[in-house]
Amino acid sequence: MRNYEDDYKKLLDDRDRSTRSSQSVVGTDRLLDVNEEMAADFAVGNPVVHTERREDRHVERAERTSERSDGYALGWVALVFAIASWFIWPVLIGASATVLGFIAYRQGARGLGGWSMAIGLIALALNLILVPMYYAIT
Repeated sequence: MRNYEDDYKKLLDDRDRSTRSSQSVVGTDRLLDVNEEMAADFAVGNPVVHTERREDRHVERAERTSERSDGYALGWVALVFAIASWFIWPVLIGASATVLGFIAYRQGARGLGGWSMAIGLIALALNLILVPMYYAIT
């Protein structure tokens, strides 16, 4: 194994040599030798937020709620299609309910989308499997 103390001393010597050779830059925005504390970056309880960021957060939240409302509206439409597929045109409306339920699920309406997909697929499967079997038997 290598001796880590020697590596550390070499690293410190290299740093000392580079600080001696570097000259400070005056009058520019570039700071070469800045040692900042990073505790504020890693603070869990008190995040550092600028006023511009707070405004952006409100805009993002408004966009998220509109996206969620679109997903829930589509989820309700898909659920209505899924229930209607049990009574009329099960293949067409059941497939539509499944697709719309998947889209609603992806947009954030997980419960409505999941139920719509399940009910639509069950109506579709019953019509494509059980109805031909019934006519084959009778």
